[in-house]
Order: sequence, then C-alpha cells, then structure tokens
Amino acid sequence: MKRQKGRISYVPKLGSKLIGEYSIISKEPARITAGQIGSVMMTLKRKMPGGTQIIPRIYGHLAVTGKPLEVRMGKGKGAIAKRVARIRAQTVIVEINNIRAGEQKGYMEGLKAAASKLPVRVRIVKRK
Repeated sequence: MKRQKGRISYVPKLGSKLIGEYSIISKEPARITAGQIGSVMMTLKRKMPGGTQIIPRIYGHLAVTGKPLEVRMGKGKGAIAKRVARIRAQTVIVEINNIRAGEQKGYMEGLKAAASKLPVRVRIVKRK
C-alpha cells in the first residue's frame, strides 16, 4: 500500500522488553530502509561466532514511492522504490542471544561493526 511520508514522533519508545543478552538501541528517531536492516543482519552473521541467535526487532514495512528522473509533473504517484521502518528514540533495532562465556570482546566488535551500518546514533546495551 502506498502511504504518505508521515512524521516520526520525538517521544522515546519506552517499556520494550529485552529478549537477547546484547541489544542495539537507537538514540534518535529516523527512517531506516530495509536494505540497511539487511546490511546490519549480514554483518552480524559474518562477525558473530556460530550458534549465536540474531533477533531483528524492526522490519521495513512502509512502502516509499519515487518517480524516475526527468518525469513531468502529474500522472499520479510513482512506483514503490524502497521499504522503510520508522523508528523512534529508544527503539530496539536488533538483539543477539546464546553468548559464549569469555568472548564478550568479539561480540562487542561485531555489534559496533553492525551499528556503523545504520544512519542513526545507537547505543549497545548488555542485559543485566
């Protein structure tokens, strides 16, 4: 379904239950494309040891349209160009589970590499 761009609330999203042992949480609101989410998932799959469970918590569910370049005005709305997820501050983006004891440094490096793929400032949280 084609939708309008809409606004993203600046009110933080509070009360999310953390499932995994480590989480990537956004610090600011943004629109994250499905390609960026896929890039984060691929980076985590490459960097994490085998047996680590990766849990995505956001999905690109809103269709964003775009018209080709040099098309004249009118003639209706454009075709679907990409899919995005609108996220607010404090939204859990991805979590990892099944951590092996003694390998926290490797997990943190993988999470930092995955966080660098996102267009938003994030923090990495360890569940207590």
